[in-house]
Amino acid sequence: MWTRRKNCAGKVDFILTGVMQLSDKILIVDDEPDVHDLLRVYLGRIEDVEILSAYSGEEGVKMYKEMHEKGERPALVIMDLNLSGKEDIELIDLHKDGMDEKLDGVRATEQILKIDPKANIWGYTAWFDTDWAEKLKEAGVKKIVERPISFQKFVNMVRKFLRR
Repeated sequence: MWTRRKNCAGKVDFILTGVMQLSDKILIVDDEPDVHDLLRVYLGRIEDVEILSAYSGEEGVKMYKEMHEKGERPALVIMDLNLSGKEDIELIDLHKDGMDEKLDGVRATEQILKIDPKANIWGYTAWFDTDWAEKLKEAGVKKIVERPISFQKFVNMVRKFLRR
């Protein structure tokens, strides 16, 4: 059964409850609700996984910290690079350079790794083959996956990572 809940940003999330004991958590950090919806559908096919959503870098860091403090560290964090909520390239450039008020994926990754150096973070981004993605690698992500990859192929990669 899917249960509705509001996340830190006041947006509605759905979590699978009452069917099985969930043993692993995947935290998606992306500013696009449609990406969350699609990943939730496809990753929801992996057994025993709870999928959590953060719609900004700040929310992702906060959620990770709260889970870590409770001993509920996510098995995987899926991190977008552009968390600006903007489509204008000039505004995205400011975001990328840390000159706006929001954390991008690089800075959110750095903050999560300060909380937990063993965090498993994958970049999942349309900015795959850029200097920005290179900064994400340098920040400590374990893998960067190009966003246009098919959802089924991505699910298979995550399933293999979780060994299911």
